[in-house]
Amino acid sequence: MALWVETEARRANRNLLLTNALIVAVMVLIIGSNYRYCANFVLGCQPVSNSDLAGLTSPDQRWRNFVTVSGSKAVNTGYRDIVKHMRNGQVTSTEIKAEYIWLVAGDKLLLVKAPPGEEQLQYSGQLEETAAAAAPLMARRSDGTAAVMPFTLNAVDYRNNGYAILFMVVPMLALAAWNCIKAVRRSSELQFSPTWKNLSRYGSAYQLSQQISAELQPNMIRQYGKLQITPNWLVRRKMFSTWVSPVEDLVWVYKKVTKHSVNFIPTGKTYSVILVGRHKQRTEEQMKDTAVNELLVLLAGKVPWALFGFDQNLDKAWSKDPAGVIRTVDLRRLQQAQPKPAAAAATPVSS
Repeated sequence: MALWVETEARRANRNLLLTNALIVAVMVLIIGSNYRYCANFVLGCQPVSNSDLAGLTSPDQRWRNFVTVSGSKAVNTGYRDIVKHMRNGQVTSTEIKAEYIWLVAGDKLLLVKAPPGEEQLQYSGQLEETAAAAAPLMARRSDGTAAVMPFTLNAVDYRNNGYAILFMVVPMLALAAWNCIKAVRRSSELQFSPTWKNLSRYGSAYQLSQQISAELQPNMIRQYGKLQITPNWLVRRKMFSTWVSPVEDLVWVYKKVTKHSVNFIPTGKTYSVILVGRHKQRTEEQMKDTAVNELLVLLAGKVPWALFGFDQNLDKAWSKDPAGVIRTVDLRRLQQAQPKPAAAAATPVSS
């Protein structure tokens, strides 16, 4: 029969593996569905002749649609993409993001979405469908002889999606893959799992696991939110680990109230209890206000030497000198354990 700690470690490892395997699958699907774009992003722009370009009727006809095009003449159409920056409903500034240029490429005209500035005779970008805002330009001629190619060369923001994939999707894919490897390793060597390490700080994981398993009986558990309290242990099952702590290990317990609002209008409060142990283990459990108060009373009876209530000075002391706070709690425990001196018996007065 598997030990409690082994069961919990395997549960956490399974969740870690399945969750990150799903992330890997989604990231691979995103990259796979954009494979052509990703390949063009990596390979860069390929020079294309005007004759090859003129033979295309759609930007999708060419697999390498990141191209470099050279022309004999460039004419500004006067059309621009302008971004307005506003504050308090007022336009504070404007920014030209792109200009539309007619590039004479062979015997045809190519509409180029170009960076602002002086017209050039060579542009690099992605062949794409003409945006609706620029569609009226496609019916025009800058002279009476040239025909217009039925697509646009985007030479401005065509690499933005690639940078988004590079800086967001790829790191997430690498992290998820690493977590999968970590989960597989932990499954074969349970001693490396967080649950096992967490329990081992208090003693032998094998012996303590047997004690916890014996106490995790329906008639011995008090449940507050997702926190389980046995006669000697605090147990909180999380997605990728199990937080566990001896009850007597607590040094600081306090209630946390969080106020919520939307547009400065109060919408309610949430309540939670913060549990801090001498081994710097810490957990925050959200529950109803009445449950928080009941839990504080219960813990005050179990560990009356612990510090209860939030105090900024105590918070600073715990951050800078946790050992000092622990010594204070140990002293309180020692003082409470000492028997109180009996009151002196009254001496009868003889008359």
